[in-house]
Amino acid sequence: MNILKKKSSVSVNVDRTPSSIGIKKGIVYVFVANVINMVINLFTAFLLPKFLSVDTYASIKLFTLYVTYLGILHLGYADGMYLRFGGKSIYAVDGKEAKVEFDTFKIFQIVMCLLLAAVSVIINNQILLLCSLIVLPVGVSNYVRSLYGAVGEFKRYSRYTNINTIMIFIINVILLFIIKTDCYLAYIIAYIVAYFIYWIFIEHELRKILGKPKRSLKFDKRYLEEDVRSGIFLMTGNFCNVIFTSIDRLFIKGLIGMAEFAYYSFAVSVENLLNIFVTPISTTMYNYFCREKRYKKVMKIKHYTLLLAGAVVSLIFPAKFVIEHWIPKYNESISVLFFLIAAQYMAMIVKIVHVNLYKSRKQQKKYFKIMFCIILASVVLNAIMFLLFRNMVAIAIATFITNIIWFIVGEIDLREYALKLKDYLFFTLNVAAFVVFGLNFDAALGFCCYLAFLILNALLFEFSTCKMLFLEVYKYMKRLNRKKKLQ
Repeated sequence: MNILKKKSSVSVNVDRTPSSIGIKKGIVYVFVANVINMVINLFTAFLLPKFLSVDTYASIKLFTLYVTYLGILHLGYADGMYLRFGGKSIYAVDGKEAKVEFDTFKIFQIVMCLLLAAVSVIINNQILLLCSLIVLPVGVSNYVRSLYGAVGEFKRYSRYTNINTIMIFIINVILLFIIKTDCYLAYIIAYIVAYFIYWIFIEHELRKILGKPKRSLKFDKRYLEEDVRSGIFLMTGNFCNVIFTSIDRLFIKGLIGMAEFAYYSFAVSVENLLNIFVTPISTTMYNYFCREKRYKKVMKIKHYTLLLAGAVVSLIFPAKFVIEHWIPKYNESISVLFFLIAAQYMAMIVKIVHVNLYKSRKQQKKYFKIMFCIILASVVLNAIMFLLFRNMVAIAIATFITNIIWFIVGEIDLREYALKLKDYLFFTLNVAAFVVFGLNFDAALGFCCYLAFLILNALLFEFSTCKMLFLEVYKYMKRLNRKKKLQ
């Protein structure tokens, strides 16, 4: 099956712009898209719990949790495509072949949609039935994101990233302040409509890449067999990652209660705002690591991530201030939030460096095995902490410990890119200071104390990295000024 062809035989209908825009510009494009996403999600994260009842908010968050599980329904198809195109140029994609492959994916997802709907009816699960309606829109969205991320088309990736987020925000504002409803079904149905509109936008965007669609879909089982075979382990590893990041909420819902599930889910919503900084880098790093595996280059990214993670987690202190003064009914979430964010400190390094190294090396089987073991560790730790303490904070601490284990496993397995003792001391002290200041000081004082500690700690343990980062920023600003003068 000839999916990739030489540049001279390209049949892709794209604008004649460079397909590889470079790691820095790629990060900037995705970062800008995620800034918009963060601002909108920031309002959504605090608006819904402020004006909705706890039960309604819990039902909406349960729906969005189920939506995150829909990615398993492609059985690795999108991941097989992602691995094959990783590090390639969009110009190397044969348009006719890619169109048939995409058609096959959509037909496959329609079948999975019908199967999930049947299962939902049999087990009488209303929210799962509603989720089955958006299997195809969600699948297509993830497929296209994977395609653009694999070939380095970050400008295209960022162009339509926020369409669905903007629509859902508008829907929330209308339902909250104009219709003024507290019915969770109204919100979920509106979200489903937004996903279908988003799908229309995506199909329109793909016409620029694949050309106009034919009247009927074309199915080719070769794509289904080959993409699922090559992508099943990466998909399973990614799905294990999804399970890992949500297993704590499943424990809360199943063993403690819906009210606590709402409080915990609110903390997770605030935690997810950190993706504004993580996603641009983790998305671009796969394409970068496919082309660049030199020790110095990888370690530079890893040390920059250490500094970034330390700075990013400080943004939760303002979130604490907002919770305390604007939605005090969710004060119970604050302790949970700080342990979840502390866990993210390790997770950022894992997602940006470890996971992308496994993917770029085509070690999806190893990645799957590691994630499977991490999930088992998570289940055991969550069960132990629940049996001992039976509260939300204990579950959050279990998540924190599991992330430490995940980080250590990656450092041992990828020992050729392991950090040094001073690096481990740097982020260990930062994490400890973050938790202590976050739980014991008010938001403003904790923020100031943590930033001061972070700066001193960075100068003590990561001075060379700080110097290197400063010089890169300085050179970049000089280049910008030079370009402005030439214009």
